Amino acid sequence: MLIPHVSRCGAFAAFVLVCTLPALSQQVDCTVTVNYEAVAASNKDLLRDFENDIRNYINNFQWGEEQLDEKVKCTIDVFIQSATGENRYMAQVFVGSQRPIFNSKQSTAVVRLFDEAWEFTYLKDRPINHNPYSYSDLTSFLDFYIYLILGYDYDSYERLGGTPWFQKASDVASMGRSSGQKGWQPVTSGYSRTQMVTDILIPTIIPVRAGFYRYHFSGLDSLAADRPKAQEGIKGALEHIGMARKTIDSRNLMLKNFFDTKYLEIADVFLDYPDPTFYITLSKIDPAHQSTYDEYRLKKR
Repeated sequence: MLIPHVSRCGAFAAFVLVCTLPALSQQVDCTVTVNYEAVAASNKDLLRDFENDIRNYINNFQWGEEQLDEKVKCTIDVFIQSATGENRYMAQVFVGSQRPIFNSKQSTAVVRLFDEAWEFTYLKDRPINHNPYSYSDLTSFLDFYIYLILGYDYDSYERLGGTPWFQKASDVASMGRSSGQKGWQPVTSGYSRTQMVTDILIPTIIPVRAGFYRYHFSGLDSLAADRPKAQEGIKGALEHIGMARKTIDSRNLMLKNFFDTKYLEIADVFLDYPDPTFYITLSKIDPAHQSTYDEYRLKKR
């Protein structure tokens, strides 16, 4: 049973006394879109049901045994690039997820990744089945990203709560790596699936994952109740991450994904913060987005 010691629902119970659960939960609510513009008309016909098949595969499967108060929302946008053989395709894929901010009508982006190298086989009218013990260039790709999304989601509600899901993603990546297919091999620069989950699970990244939890659970989720206190919580989490990054490879994909996903949100959160010099600190913690922090610092004048 792959759930954290304190359930995702239980984490919300820190704020509310009652957590209403559905009778049954598939755990994931994924919006899937497929762009076929780059392929010939004959291939478009073969891919006619592809979008719906992927959507049903993800949303109708019971990914975990814990019944959640709210399904994890995600987006998968597939851009078919070419047909490389009989029923074989190359695609680029955007993967994103979000989670609600407590006591707010707003949500926050949690995962934003762009995968440029999905090579898969799809046969029209053939059922797509979940098999965690066998590699499939179609379903293993989808499984990997759903496990990754669930890991990030659980990490945002409990310190290191997503570890079981990340481990499952790592297991899938190991099978993918053995296949020799592009996108699964470790890299020293750029992005790969195996490198992503490896960078999440290395021990040196634990302080960043702890900061990720603090940022969401002790920061964003408290903004509506006590904004100044929540800002201090977010500031503390970011400073914690900033200290940790001194001992982490600057190419670490989890660290990069955090700031690439959050930098605009971070900049906006501190727009009414009394100390504008914190934007200078943010530029040191996250130098890749210094221009944005400088822009927001000047807005405060």
